[in-house]
Amino acid sequence: MPVGAFTYVSNGRACIESASVFPHGWGMAGKTRNRILVTSLLLFNEHGEPNTTTNDIADEVDISPGNLHYHFRKKEQVVEALLDEFRADARRVLQPPEEFPVSIDDFWVFLHLLLECTAAYRFLFRDLESLTEKYPHVGRALGHFAKGLAAVFELYLRELAKSGELDVSEDDAAIVSRNLAVIALFSERFDGLTGRIDSADDTALRTAGSILNALKPWSAAATLGHIEALATHYEA
Repeated sequence: MPVGAFTYVSNGRACIESASVFPHGWGMAGKTRNRILVTSLLLFNEHGEPNTTTNDIADEVDISPGNLHYHFRKKEQVVEALLDEFRADARRVLQPPEEFPVSIDDFWVFLHLLLECTAAYRFLFRDLESLTEKYPHVGRALGHFAKGLAAVFELYLRELAKSGELDVSEDDAAIVSRNLAVIALFSERFDGLTGRIDSADDTALRTAGSILNALKPWSAAATLGHIEALATHYEA
């Protein structure tokens, strides 16, 4: 499948348009409740949930605090609604492969769907400690997602080994899949610790490249060139 099927290319680099990937195809038009959720998601992603007040949300939506209170009595209910949307989108992303044998292109499509999802809800992963302290159900949901992600990565690796595209044992597949899940979920936090602050799209691109490059040592000889070509699209 060509790169352009799920991305556009700018200056020779692949691009992930996370800003356009709203849960369930939400838009800014329509019901006030949807507008509140979309705006809250954008503000949480940009400024962090702890730094965003209900008054900030109301101002951005251009409604009164009373109107916001009619739909969501407190910020916790906004977070809970966004978490429900994340759970629904995560279930769609973590679907096992539908066609066999599985190819590297199939894995690449899954990778993009995953990174679009995590970029759309990046505040959940960036503000992990503060969110789980205030909202324990957030921690439980993200824990289930992390376990599910590692399991789906492992399923892809095992199927790619069966199809001859990777040369990885069952034992190694379990280890590598965990490493891929860590890269997918926490690359942005690592970059923040090292002082590198990028846009959500650039972070997603670098994460995609890191995951593809992590597969190279396990690639079959006939597949290595294809993986290298895909990874090249994500070079900074």
